[in-house]
Amino acid sequence: MELLDDLALAARLARRELRAGIRGFGVFLACLAIGVGAVAGVGSLAAAHRQGLARDAATLLGGDLEATLSQRPATPEELAALRALGPTSHLVSLQVMARRETGPAKRALATLRAVDEAYPLYGVVALDPARPLAEVLAVRDGLPGAAAAPELLSRLGLGLGERLRVADAIFEIRAVLGREPDASAGLASSLGPRLVVGIDQLAKAGLTGPGSLTRHSYRVRLPAGADAPALAEGLRQAFPTSGWRVRDAAAAQPGLARFMDRLTAVTGLVALASLLLGGIGVSQAVSGYLDGRTIAVATLKCLGAPRRLVAATYFLVIAALAGVGIAAGLALGAAAPPLAGPILSRFLPVTLAPGPYPGALTLAAACGALTTLGFSLPHLAMAGRTPPLLLFRGYAAPSLARATLAARLPGLACLAALAALAIGVSPNRRLGIGFVVAVVGATLLLRLLSRLARLLARLPGRRHGPVGLGLRALTRPDNRVAPVLAALGLGLSILCAMALVEANFRQAAVEDIPRAAPAFFFVDIQPGQRDDFLATATAVPGVTRVETSPMARGRIARLGDVPAESVAADEDVRWAVQGDRGLTYAADMPQGTRLTAGRWWPRDYAGPPLVSVEEAVAKGLGLGLGDTVTVNVLGREITATVASLRRVNWLSLAINYVFVFSPGSLDGAPVTYLATAYTDPAAPGSDEAVFAAVTDRFPNITAIGIGDALTEVMAIADKVATAVTVAAGATLVVGMLVLVQTMAAGMRRKLYEAVICKVCGAGRREVLVMLLTENALLGVMAGLAALVLGTALALAFVTTFMELPFRFFPGPAIGAVGLAAAATLLLGLAGVMRALSGQVGPWLRND
Repeated sequence: MELLDDLALAARLARRELRAGIRGFGVFLACLAIGVGAVAGVGSLAAAHRQGLARDAATLLGGDLEATLSQRPATPEELAALRALGPTSHLVSLQVMARRETGPAKRALATLRAVDEAYPLYGVVALDPARPLAEVLAVRDGLPGAAAAPELLSRLGLGLGERLRVADAIFEIRAVLGREPDASAGLASSLGPRLVVGIDQLAKAGLTGPGSLTRHSYRVRLPAGADAPALAEGLRQAFPTSGWRVRDAAAAQPGLARFMDRLTAVTGLVALASLLLGGIGVSQAVSGYLDGRTIAVATLKCLGAPRRLVAATYFLVIAALAGVGIAAGLALGAAAPPLAGPILSRFLPVTLAPGPYPGALTLAAACGALTTLGFSLPHLAMAGRTPPLLLFRGYAAPSLARATLAARLPGLACLAALAALAIGVSPNRRLGIGFVVAVVGATLLLRLLSRLARLLARLPGRRHGPVGLGLRALTRPDNRVAPVLAALGLGLSILCAMALVEANFRQAAVEDIPRAAPAFFFVDIQPGQRDDFLATATAVPGVTRVETSPMARGRIARLGDVPAESVAADEDVRWAVQGDRGLTYAADMPQGTRLTAGRWWPRDYAGPPLVSVEEAVAKGLGLGLGDTVTVNVLGREITATVASLRRVNWLSLAINYVFVFSPGSLDGAPVTYLATAYTDPAAPGSDEAVFAAVTDRFPNITAIGIGDALTEVMAIADKVATAVTVAAGATLVVGMLVLVQTMAAGMRRKLYEAVICKVCGAGRREVLVMLLTENALLGVMAGLAALVLGTALALAFVTTFMELPFRFFPGPAIGAVGLAAAATLLLGLAGVMRALSGQVGPWLRND
């Protein structure tokens, strides 16, 4: 009962405190609202995307079930089993070279999609002019029709009614292709714009020969209420060696889902960083508020109020204000899907529902509450310990003592819970752990820098002029170094890190990789064409070398005795056991690799199948020397023993594979050849010459320019950078708010110092130099802190997650230091002018 009475009394006292107004809590509310809003907004957009995928799953997949096969169509038995489940559609996709039939010789890489009359089972293909797809693709006057993406028409300089050639077939362009219901746009697109033709034209074009890199997809529309996962499992068990991949609509667009999960993880952690930075504003607001209520607290203590009553009273005050800030942030986050949805839907294959999304909002509210508690509980604990004797100390400025370790423990526990929450909800656990480590490291570094500022007072030289006084101002007991470093340093660190990461990525994609990479990849080279291809390519002036490698398509069936679907693989390498992939055999170890474990087989090896696995993939899959890997190639299972692990330099873009088998392991499997052509940069026109020579001589061979591949990668990278920049903008805004509050908190001290200097004979110029020196030094220190932290974050991200060599670019560094110095100077200038215009009399009378 006594506890309840105390709580009731605390509630009445808190209500009276709130009636006095919330002056001084503007930054408190803004920091919480922006931080919580950023976390809630990112979470809500991610939830909207997941809901969109689930809602449109059948449309995105193309059916309720999909069975995919590489390099071969389904057998009559397999096709009968699929058709027994419901209406079935057959689609074949592959990369091809499309060219003008007449006029200037132009060629372009395209993604060919050959469809049957049942396509699409769900949704509608958008065409311009709007016509039925079957009518567009029908044979008319001896010519089959086609629908082409506008990008393909632009590259070839074609319009409606004109003709293009693919291998041995000629097509008439009858419609411009818009969005296909089962083709992801933007983020997960294939290389080359799309071209849709009738499936019966593939054989006439000569694109269905043995070893052709075709992908056959069979989509099934199930009756209402059918158990799709059970039926998919039944197909797998009925045809265990077919080599097909069967999935239901729930697994639609796994690549896009993984990409969005990772993007959400990065942007979500950046948003959480803004909330943590806002915690500094929360701490300062609570500290300033309690400092101003010290006399009231001492009065309560004199009247017999116990410590718990004082702490409870002001806890309720802070909780009520935090509730307002969190509610405002949740409103901002909930508004993100309806506001941003129409814009994002242009880049995503799904429409984002407006929500709201309770899970994302609950998570953001929990983060806001833990942040508020973590940064305010130490101050509340110390407020309860205010001695009543402060009422009897005359005009001495009352102040709270520094928080003890016992007072800090509850706040640290809340921050630890926040860290655990950040790791637990992050789709990428490594990224979540790295974020927590980065926050702890940044905190320690900023604390170290604030301590090092005191060493400035010991620098030799004159210490009595305006510059010397500005230096000494950084070392006084109540200096603002730590808050300013935190406010500007953390926000600018993220921007600096982003700039360095983007600069390193662009350096690799635009200069480093193209310099060492081949000019073209050539795929779908038939075994009988290999010698003629080599002769044609090497005869082109400027071609320095041509490399070829046999390739078969297969699916990882088992690792040891464990089916691939059941392997507990790391998230980063799960792709290696999903779907089909390129496999090769080689007598010699590929260039650009080195063994890290085991031995390479002899050149004349003719024993049981062996395999060499890329080191990082092997580690993620739990493979070691002596383990077995079973692959399914066109229904034939091949089990090989892991003989070696090797490290691959993927950045060279040379021909290499995750799994390389020993000679003879893939005998009997249909293979094509993959080739790379390297050209001399000093030989102008050599790229175009080898491209034209090969594609003219071999219409079935597809040429993929390194520029095309890197353009796709850069387009994705730009979208990622934009998303992270938006999230980082919240961090910078919060940092500026905290900086404003920090500078305002030190204004009284600056006014007092200006008055003392004037009394001692200093002129306006000396006072101006002194105060601006302090602000400039604070800005430079914050910029240097951002430089160190941002560089460390970028180094870790580039080398660990992107696996690229790191380079330091001075542009982002200079920008961070300059922005920090400019911000502190501009904000400090207002205070300086106020200090210079202040009157001496009122201060002297008060003292």
